[in-house]
Amino acid sequence: DRAHILRVMRPGTSEADVRREIELVREFDRLGVPTVRLAGDIAAQPLKVLNCLGTVWQRLAEPDPAHVYRALGQLVRIFHQRTADLRVPLEPCRQHVSSDRRLAQQREHYAPEDVRMLTQWSKRIAGELAQVQPVLPAGIIHGQAEVGNVLFRADQPVLIDFEQVSVGPREWDLVHTAVVVTRFGRPEQCYRHFADGYGFDVRTWDAYQTYRRLWDLCATTWLMQHDHRDPTVAHEIDVRLQTWREDNPDTRWSGVLERR
Repeated sequence: DRAHILRVMRPGTSEADVRREIELVREFDRLGVPTVRLAGDIAAQPLKVLNCLGTVWQRLAEPDPAHVYRALGQLVRIFHQRTADLRVPLEPCRQHVSSDRRLAQQREHYAPEDVRMLTQWSKRIAGELAQVQPVLPAGIIHGQAEVGNVLFRADQPVLIDFEQVSVGPREWDLVHTAVVVTRFGRPEQCYRHFADGYGFDVRTWDAYQTYRRLWDLCATTWLMQHDHRDPTVAHEIDVRLQTWREDNPDTRWSGVLERR
């Protein structure tokens, strides 16, 4: 079927979480937020087969790499502007808590000194976060505002992937692109297009370095939960741990499991 795509949920995904995402997409459509749409000719979603859950969506096109960063900035701005009246109950953003949980779950697989180091960094970041003065009003955030979550419908960009939609600091939706350009060695012009599209350069914010470290911590513990026996993944984990030992904001990382 060239018009639709089936998304099969990860094992352990609850039906409540899937229904929440479906409800969010319908709300975004009501509010005029450019997002992916569910297949209109499938009456009952999610689909359930044995122990698997799935959803059917309209098939979309890949973005033009030359324009995707500006498109992402514009989409995030629209998302922030139009979701104030969202009717779906949301939890507060818990990126820091999730990172701590991942670290605790993986501690037996890593050297005790590295676990202690990341734990100490986490505590330091938590202390800094408590003192942060936001420059943007808090509100609904996408939670994974990255170019990998932009597709095109009829030449118009739309957002996808709403698992981490929550209430929190809108700066978090801007930090990802700012950090990724440096960490993964992408052209600086990519970030400039993104910041221009949104209308604000998060790097000028006093608390940017704190949020940059939070992003780095989340990205490190996220990778640590993957198969550390894979030599490519293991090497990248070592690179990221060394980055924390040196506290080097300019060390290049490899997006070994990144979509784009």
